[in-house]
Amino acid sequence: MQPISTNISVITNFGCRADCWYCIWKGHELENIQLKTDWDNLEKFLNDHMGLGKVSVSGGGDSLYEFKKHADWWDRFFKITESLNMLVDVHTREKFYNSDFWKRINRCVFSSDSLVDDVLYLDYLKDITNIRITHLVTKETTNDRIRAYLDYQKQIGCQLTVKQLVGFDDGGKYKKIRKKYPEIFHLDKGDYNIYYMPDNSIRDKFLEDD
Repeated sequence: MQPISTNISVITNFGCRADCWYCIWKGHELENIQLKTDWDNLEKFLNDHMGLGKVSVSGGGDSLYEFKKHADWWDRFFKITESLNMLVDVHTREKFYNSDFWKRINRCVFSSDSLVDDVLYLDYLKDITNIRITHLVTKETTNDRIRAYLDYQKQIGCQLTVKQLVGFDDGGKYKKIRKKYPEIFHLDKGDYNIYYMPDNSIRDKFLEDD
């Protein structure tokens, strides 16, 4: 049995349309692994951590990419989590208009590079499910962009997280924003979860060489 963590995460490998230059899944040792989910193993993993009450689903690509193709996976996953009374957070940057799906979700953790590009979708989501906006700080991040997120956060009452870039130089922007906006939840690079990976392994590091 794996040690109990404060967070658990199921990493899918369904693919992604975004092609973000900063994606840490590119070049990952499991990037091209497309094994079928070992449902007995996954259910045991969730059962072992059911006391936490919540699990996140993330990528490995994007967990909502080509949803129709993976709808059966989601249905089976929900049957397990609902039987264990576990809430589900979904990490994505897909603009996924499916209210029936979002009503089964505790929270959408939505990755956003620019509020201007995403506000219409976030306005759609806010009446259906809880939202956490995550913004990865790069050299292109500006104070105006951060203030826009803060104003929107206050407007709709969502959560906001700024994340530290992994594997690339952000020109010192993350540290400056961390100092200037202490009211924001900041996520330094590192591992905070136990991960159920696409090869059905269970790990406490997302990047093995990190």
